[in-house]
Order: sequence, then structure tokens, then C-alpha cells
Amino acid sequence: MATPRIHVLGLGSIGTFTAHGLKDIPSPPAVTLLLHRQSLYDEYLRNNGKITLNTLDGKKISHDDYDVEVCHDGTWHIPPSSPSSSTFTETTSEIKHLILTVKATQTVSALRSLTPRLTSSSTILFLQNGCGMIDDVNEHLFPDPKTRPIYIMGVISHGVTLTSPFNATHTGASTISLGAVPPTTTQNTPNTTTTTTTNDKEYLLQSLPLSPRLTTTTYPYSTLLQIQLEKLSVNAFCNPVCALHNAKNGILFTFPSLRRSILSEISNIVLNLPELQNVPGVKERFSVNRLEETVNGILERTRETTCSMVVDLRAGRETEVRYINGYWVKRGREVGVEVGVNEGLMGEVLARGSN
Repeated sequence: MATPRIHVLGLGSIGTFTAHGLKDIPSPPAVTLLLHRQSLYDEYLRNNGKITLNTLDGKKISHDDYDVEVCHDGTWHIPPSSPSSSTFTETTSEIKHLILTVKATQTVSALRSLTPRLTSSSTILFLQNGCGMIDDVNEHLFPDPKTRPIYIMGVISHGVTLTSPFNATHTGASTISLGAVPPTTTQNTPNTTTTTTTNDKEYLLQSLPLSPRLTTTTYPYSTLLQIQLEKLSVNAFCNPVCALHNAKNGILFTFPSLRRSILSEISNIVLNLPELQNVPGVKERFSVNRLEETVNGILERTRETTCSMVVDLRAGRETEVRYINGYWVKRGREVGVEVGVNEGLMGEVLARGSN
């Protein structure tokens, strides 16, 4: 049988770390890096066609043997196979397995040029920060459930920084959590008419856990959703408050009342979500006291960390606040729960930065 091929779109810190880890899988898949601009391909050549990881134990490990495609004017091209040629060849081949690691705000625009190559038997792994991107993709790119790809959600907790293109540093060992998203018309409403191809969906779910450095575990969707919402609870407090004060995480210890208020609001939203009704342990896991313990534990370990929303606001880039606090606002309104704290923080960040 042909070696399975995984395409990776988004070569920031998460994408670079993941693409490196894919090569550690026994009998690894073929990996194609999707580079959205020519200058990134030039950087790849300067890096001798390698992805390098600085590991936690001080080693520098490089992997090569990647395939590459480069986007030119909305179409994808394969670079010349020999130095004597300068001809890029357009490709429209089907993509079977796609790992998407772009920022939440870029999801629809990044995927748009690939939609002709994605079918109902393709699998997309959304390995990003934030929530709500799948609903955007369904609305703008795949409105017909019958032709919609298979979706997997991922939550990455590793600490990774990008020191330069295709060179990442592993700053904190943790986990990647995966879960297959039930076939839906939106992320939240089951659609029983949609069919999936189980083998295609299971390839990423089964192969990523074989990479020792990625430390991946596959969960039922209801469990994965709780992991995702737990992380989003932390980010909804940490990211906007640090961004508005242009500060590291340590400043968050000076806002105990705000922390309690936002976590109370989030707890109330989660406990009213229809997809988590009658799921054992949800009430205890998302109690306000339990969420405070989770947040405090993370803050103790990350006092000197500068979160991405701070960096984005400093640089004048659009932040992911619509996919963090904005997600809580959306879901709270759906279930009739007060969302004033999240709405207020989102409004302040949007007013301060790029809308």
C-alpha cells in the first residue's frame, strides 16, 4: 500500500513542532509542508530543507525528507525537482489528511485555496488555539454537510517557540489531545444524514500517538471538548487581561475579583451547554472553585510567560479574542446565560487593537 501522506498548513511554532514530530513515527507518513508564500520557501531552502527542534535536554535534532508545495496567486505548486530547473508545477491532487495550525483568525482565508482539493473523505485536524473555527469553515467553505470533510479537534499544551523559520524550541513538555468531531451542520448540532469514512478519520487519530515527542492521546469527543473548554477558560482570563496591561502572566495575581467573575460566568455557560448535558463529572470539573485551582496552578508555572495576545496587540495584529472570549459570548447567548464579563474584555481588546 502507498505510504499515507499528511499535509501541514501553518508553519508557526505549533506547525513546525508537529511536522517535526511526524517524522518520529515508526514507518512515518510522507509529509508535505504547505507554504503560503514564496519567501517562506526561500527560507526553507536556506535551512537546507530541514526542520530543526531544540529539545528540552539541550539537543538539536533535524529532520528532512519533507515534500513542499508553494502557493502562488491562490493556486498550489510543486517546486522544481532539480536545481537546473526553475519551473513550478501546479497541483490539484486530493488532500487526504490535513493538519491545520494557522492562527484562528486566519482559518477560513488559509483553507480557501485548498477547498477544491478537500472532499468528504478528507480529514482535517484543527490543531489551534481558540474555539469556533469549525463553525466558520462550515459557513464559508463547506456549507453542504454531504461534501464536508471529516473533522478532528486537537488541543496542544506543549510549550513551543519559533526561533526562526523551520527552527523551533521545545520549552515545556506536555500533551496533544485529539477527538473526532461528530458529523454536524454546525459544531454543536448533530446531523445524522452525514456519512464519514472511518479509516480515513482514524489514520491521524491512530498515527499521531505513535510519535514519542508529541505525546498525543485520543479521546471521545465529549472528553476532548471538556479539555478544550478548560484551556479556553484559562485563556479567557489570562490573554485579554495581560494584553490590556501589556504584561506577563504574573500580573494576573493582582486581579482576584475579575478572575472569580469571569470563571463564574464561564462555569454557568458550560453547565448549560446541550452537548455536555448528562456527561458524568462535568459539574465538578467546571465548578468555579475547580476552575480557579486550574488557573492558579497554570499561573504559578507561567509567571514569566508573555501570552500571544500581548504579542499580537503590541505588533498591531488582529488578536484571537473573538475565538476565546468571543466564543464564550456566543455560547452564553445561545443558552441564555449572562456574558457581560467576557463581552466587556473582548470589547476592550478589540477597541485597543486591530478589529
